[in-house]
Amino acid sequence: MNLSTGKGKTAGVVGMGRSGAAAARLLSSRGFIVVGFDSLPSSRGSEHISRTVFGGFTDNDLRDLSVLVLSPGVPVSTAVSRRAAELGIPVVSEVELAWMNTTADVLAVTGSNGKTTTVEWLGHVIRSADIGIKAVVTGNTGYAFSDAILDNPQCPVFVVELSSYQLETTESLRASSAIILNLTQDHLARHGTMENYGTVKARVFLNQGKGDTSILNYDDPLLERYRNTSGGLQMYFSLTGEVPLGAWMDSSGMLLYRDDSCRAEVIHSTELALPGRHNIANALAVICMAASYGIPAERLAIGLKNFSGVPHRIEPLGMAGGLTWFNDSKSTNVDSLKVALDSFNEKVILIAGGREKNSDYSVLNELITEKVKALILFGSGAEPLFMQWKGTVEILMVSDLEEAVKKTLSLAERGDTVLLSPGCASFDQYSNFEERGNHFKQLVQVLK
Repeated sequence: MNLSTGKGKTAGVVGMGRSGAAAARLLSSRGFIVVGFDSLPSSRGSEHISRTVFGGFTDNDLRDLSVLVLSPGVPVSTAVSRRAAELGIPVVSEVELAWMNTTADVLAVTGSNGKTTTVEWLGHVIRSADIGIKAVVTGNTGYAFSDAILDNPQCPVFVVELSSYQLETTESLRASSAIILNLTQDHLARHGTMENYGTVKARVFLNQGKGDTSILNYDDPLLERYRNTSGGLQMYFSLTGEVPLGAWMDSSGMLLYRDDSCRAEVIHSTELALPGRHNIANALAVICMAASYGIPAERLAIGLKNFSGVPHRIEPLGMAGGLTWFNDSKSTNVDSLKVALDSFNEKVILIAGGREKNSDYSVLNELITEKVKALILFGSGAEPLFMQWKGTVEILMVSDLEEAVKKTLSLAERGDTVLLSPGCASFDQYSNFEERGNHFKQLVQVLK
């Protein structure tokens, strides 16, 4: 299938959000006439779409299509996708479309948690190595791959964050280096089982061959089944012990890397830019990815030391109202909340809530008792979370984030640390976690 030229052809794009608009832009630039499909008439559309089909569709809306491109939020099981497949129309993801329109290398990162921090850190490390390689970070970060290749036509390598939604319909994508950071329970409403979820994540290794590198978290038992299943060279990263090839932390806290030609000390964990054990794991992942792509091991420490982090990921907001505030709005599941709490040595006032995911939050009860001074719950998930966490610490329930901040001020003592780490999706009150985090930052800023 050739999607690099579309003169005289028509393409469909399902979902008129950020990725859909980028796909339409790329298709239009290649000469396709673009038809949009969206369930909501209020969707923003795109100047690159000739017409949009809202809600229901007919076979006549599909018959002339050469391809149907799905936005990440649209499952392959949706009616328009199923019908297109029945009519013999290829169905691909926006990421797949972008891949077909670039000759650049791809460094692909997936996993349940830590993806955005890892890709941004990796891009920064490559650029900081000062060896003349420009790396552009794209994908699930919010900068659609299709936009990135149009905006950066001469870029030699894209660092691409890939969600399970994006990987579902990839077929030809081939990553020079690919990694699965971890697997924890998430997105099961779409994938059904953890086995299915893992199988979709493992598509990041699809099409890899000699000269490519496949990297796995050696400490994650759920990833054992994917060892040596790709055509690429297998590497690992580990916090707990030496690995055959890849990166690990030794008992002294030193981070080391080994491949077929060298063994090198890279940096001590205390010198890393970001705090927390989870970020040591992210750093090891970055070391594997960058070194396997050819960045000299001795050039990695520069970017590992001076990376400033990613907004909404345990983001320090400074002092306000006599309290120290952190914004971890990206925390949308049980495991990400656990990671956040584990990052603090002192007890925190925890603000959590949003749209809970029917998960077992009670697994955090012991950690909450250990790490949390008081717990403030907000949003539609407040009551379900209360039922699972009652008996741990003092718990207060409020309606929204603004009330949560006010309640925090009334119960906190000067010098306390306040952590927004919702552990839930944002969609009950916000359009995404960024909007939620930005609102929290505004509320804190007013206190300064």
